[in-house]
Amino acid sequence: GIETLTKQLCESAWSLFQEIETAGGIFAALEQNLIQRKVATTRAAREANIAKRKDVLTGASEFPNLHEASIAVLDAKPIVLPSYGEAKFQFDPLASMRLAAPFEALRDKSDEKLTTSGARPKIFLANLGTAADFTARATFAKSFFETGGIEAFDTQGFADPAALATAFKASGAATACLCSSDRVYAEHAVAAAKALQAAGAKHIYQAGRPGEQEAALREAGVGDFIFAGGDALAMLREAWRRME
Repeated sequence: GIETLTKQLCESAWSLFQEIETAGGIFAALEQNLIQRKVATTRAAREANIAKRKDVLTGASEFPNLHEASIAVLDAKPIVLPSYGEAKFQFDPLASMRLAAPFEALRDKSDEKLTTSGARPKIFLANLGTAADFTARATFAKSFFETGGIEAFDTQGFADPAALATAFKASGAATACLCSSDRVYAEHAVAAAKALQAAGAKHIYQAGRPGEQEAALREAGVGDFIFAGGDALAMLREAWRRME
């Protein structure tokens, strides 16, 4: 409960306080880079969790809204404080960070693309089967790609590879993502991937882990698989590199 968490927090804080005092106090700990190293370790862990969307930033790494209107904000700039004498202590600074910055950078690129070309990068959601089959993974894929500023072109379910290929060509997208249940994937994913590749898809993703079908899917044209726990940020950056 909350009491246990509070106790653990206090014990951890007390342990860190003792470590800083053992080093000679706050300034000595800063000069020895003790605090900087601990902050860097925590920062790296948080960045990894955010990249994999284990730690969710609503509106940034999850549940994005590409059509949200921009708001005007103050252009704040850092101020360097004047020096009033010789420094008594010198140590490496603790840089500020925005946890959402990596995703925001991709969204900014998308906004720039929209301004210059009139359209954002687009991915075609190749939904297979019925709504009951594809909705869960299509929802996941839409959120996944749109957190990186890549607009998802949603579709109704397809059972016919030829109809899928026709819809893909009409969408204007260059990439596609297969979305459905494991059962439908087992029956139709390979044929769907081949149809998309023949229709000109430059890269094909599949929502969900590949399982035993991976070799056949890759041979059919699937290049990557997106799933919970994967490095979403790395995948999105690679998607942008392909589109540029």
